[in-house]
Amino acid sequence: MPETSEDKLKEWRLLIEERREKGITVKALCKERNVTPAQFYYYQGIITRPHKQPLKVKNGRLKSETIKPVKIVNNITKETGIRFILPNSLQCVLPRDLSPHEIKIILELVMSC
Repeated sequence: MPETSEDKLKEWRLLIEERREKGITVKALCKERNVTPAQFYYYQGIITRPHKQPLKVKNGRLKSETIKPVKIVNNITKETGIRFILPNSLQCVLPRDLSPHEIKIILELVMSC
């Protein structure tokens, strides 16, 4: 098992390349290597980010080199939370009474998954 995130990314790069070279399906490779298709596609998305800068490893964690813009919409709705749509299309709704520090911690945790 890889010891750092950098080692893990290197291992997944090799696995992705292996699938291309063998010309087999993701399902077949995952069964052969005892990983899930979800894991494969997750790391493939991280490694082959054609429209974004590659992720860097800092202090054992993946970090993006770009700052992503946030659009603040001041719509009055019945919703009682703050909705975030993350770059991986995951949606997160947080209570409105959280402090900015608490929001930052939660979003960092969600993005690290």
